[in-house]
Amino acid sequence: MRPLILFEPENLSPFGPLTLLRSVAELRYGIYSNLERAERIFTEDRIQLWIRPILAKDHRNRFRNTPINENADNNAIFCNAVAPAWMYPAAIALLENEQNAAIVKDGSIIAAKPSVAINFSPRFHNELANLKTIECDQTICKENTNWIWDYLNLITPAVNFDLELWKANNNLLTKIPADLSTIGEKHIFIHSTAQLSKFVHMDASQGPIIIDKDCKIGPFCSLEGPLYLGKRSTLKPSTSIRYSVIGQVCNFGGEVKGSIIHPYSNKSHAGFLGESILGSWVNLGAGTITSNLKNNYQPIRVSWDGNNYETNRQFLGTIMGDHCKTAIGVRLNTGTLIGPFSNVFQADFPPRAIPSFSWGYGTHELEKAIKTSQQVMARRNLTMSSSEEDLIRLLTDDNTPFIHF
Repeated sequence: MRPLILFEPENLSPFGPLTLLRSVAELRYGIYSNLERAERIFTEDRIQLWIRPILAKDHRNRFRNTPINENADNNAIFCNAVAPAWMYPAAIALLENEQNAAIVKDGSIIAAKPSVAINFSPRFHNELANLKTIECDQTICKENTNWIWDYLNLITPAVNFDLELWKANNNLLTKIPADLSTIGEKHIFIHSTAQLSKFVHMDASQGPIIIDKDCKIGPFCSLEGPLYLGKRSTLKPSTSIRYSVIGQVCNFGGEVKGSIIHPYSNKSHAGFLGESILGSWVNLGAGTITSNLKNNYQPIRVSWDGNNYETNRQFLGTIMGDHCKTAIGVRLNTGTLIGPFSNVFQADFPPRAIPSFSWGYGTHELEKAIKTSQQVMARRNLTMSSSEEDLIRLLTDDNTPFIHF
């Protein structure tokens, strides 16, 4: 069984704030995380993770069947966890007759075959960087993911690719209910346990619509593909969602466009969410609105880690870390980035860069933040583990080991 190691890049700052408490392999932009996707593609290989040491204890607790930061033998293949896993097979095939080589795209390694044993250490990136490089063919490496917002461009290819893996392991309705209004019915896939009310409209002309196990969809909802609604998620009556991925156990209402939502997050009320990425355990208060387009239609600039970055995107809303909350009526500007455990309730537009553990313009006290998060998780019959709590406490001390090896 060949070891296949999904590794994080040396600098994770471009993928914050979503990667402060999770590895980049856990990010979702389709039905599956990239780790789950790789496990379904490479069923004959042993998938491993090489991640920032500060995350290792928590990941060993959560991924008990996945080796974390174990040394690699000379047969190991390395794949960049930032790149979508559907690129891996073709990239690895280019290495079949190579030794000590790496497939690269724009200077970043996609797949590597060192052909020597490598011990895990924060310096392993240097060993991979010294391999012979082979430029990746554009047909293989056409999806470029250098920043967290690049994953918004992958919703369509991810949903289309993951759909075939998903269909193989799920029981689907063989006939779409007659009381639904549909366009492109053959591209609509509904799990047999999902509950759909009357007067729901589904338009799959631009991409598939996938409704997973035990979902509940209220009346008068409008759904446009590509769209994935995760297990046990709920849409309130009159919800409008298009071109989005919503994780499991989420409650949503209002209008959502072009967004990625990680599991256990809520937007239960009216308000627009556009071209945004939300972490887990996020709750948007009633009337929270994201701006996703500047009035002058110019590309959006973001601020993070004390630096300004050009996104080259005309549409970009809010990128929000785990365990964040907004009050009623909050208005978030284009390109707003919010760190984990922030509580946003300013009457005017909040800053476009909000550090972790913010409480309005002040600081969210650590013990109160942890207590609130434990209460929120208990509502979903989950308990915060000691390793999760330890990681949260470390985050208040210094961000550096969370964004760099």
